[in-house]
Amino acid sequence: MIQNLLKLRRFAIIALCWFAAVSPALAQQWPDKPIRLIVPAPPGGISDAVARLIAEQLRANLGQSVVVENKPGGSAVVAERAVMNAPADGYTWMVGPSSVLSDIPLTVKTPYDPLKTFTYVAEASSMLHVLVANANFPPNNVKELLDYAKRNPRSVSVANLSVGTRSNLLGEMLREKSGNNMLVVPYKGSAPAMVDLLGNQVQLTFEVVSNVVPLVKSGKLKALAIASPSRSQYLPNVPSFGEVGLPDFVLPHASVGAFVLSSTPKPLIDRIQSEMAKVVRAPKFREALTAQGLDLPQEASADQLHQILATTMAHNKEIIEKLQLKINPE
Repeated sequence: MIQNLLKLRRFAIIALCWFAAVSPALAQQWPDKPIRLIVPAPPGGISDAVARLIAEQLRANLGQSVVVENKPGGSAVVAERAVMNAPADGYTWMVGPSSVLSDIPLTVKTPYDPLKTFTYVAEASSMLHVLVANANFPPNNVKELLDYAKRNPRSVSVANLSVGTRSNLLGEMLREKSGNNMLVVPYKGSAPAMVDLLGNQVQLTFEVVSNVVPLVKSGKLKALAIASPSRSQYLPNVPSFGEVGLPDFVLPHASVGAFVLSSTPKPLIDRIQSEMAKVVRAPKFREALTAQGLDLPQEASADQLHQILATTMAHNKEIIEKLQLKINPE
């Protein structure tokens, strides 16, 4: 028995030494086969657009095939499981919003901890959210909106996007701020919500700025306030919630970026982060982001990004508990 334990211990030590020696070599050889970017959203959205820009730049930088695979559904659980079922060898990433690790786990219960299972290796684009209204909706600013909702209880509807997302939290916060005089209408995603918003079936929603800039500029929607510390460069005349006296609506930083399994060897994670730094600094990539109305990313290490996510999760957990939002099973 003791001899068997000693053999197992010796084997474990040898395996660890081999792993430590081989990992740097693997990082140097990487990539020697195609890279998969799993997107937890259908084609056409922000995550998909950013993933395709990353793929294009990686192909140019590495001379290797990079494939984008869309796996929507289950509040990102479908995409997360696709990455979890792949080897932790740096060839399967997830590209999506930071909320899949910081927001969604607070309202969608899973048998694993996404914040521990995945490592956020790099931001690719910052995400600012804006409160937009149907062009024919009478209020033109947040104060008028809250006054209108109180005078006309339950006549104002807010399109509520996928459970646990930033838009979901902001919509519930707005309902609470109105004294529960607004109705929250659930939608499976941005596209159907936007159809009903334009058709005045619902009057309001929180959306990512880049998704609504053309509609605001064409007069089909009106923007009431930005849910970020500062104004958006794409909607410079729209105040932040802080400016209109509602700083609670300024949620922590949100972004779209690249995630890998935390069990990926550290040298490979470092190599991937190094390659992503080249991607986000590339003039062509940055020009493409700006052309699509997307905000430039902040550069940070994997450790710094993890801390941002942990801080965001703690902040949003307080909101969810205050609003008593229900936890959905996987």
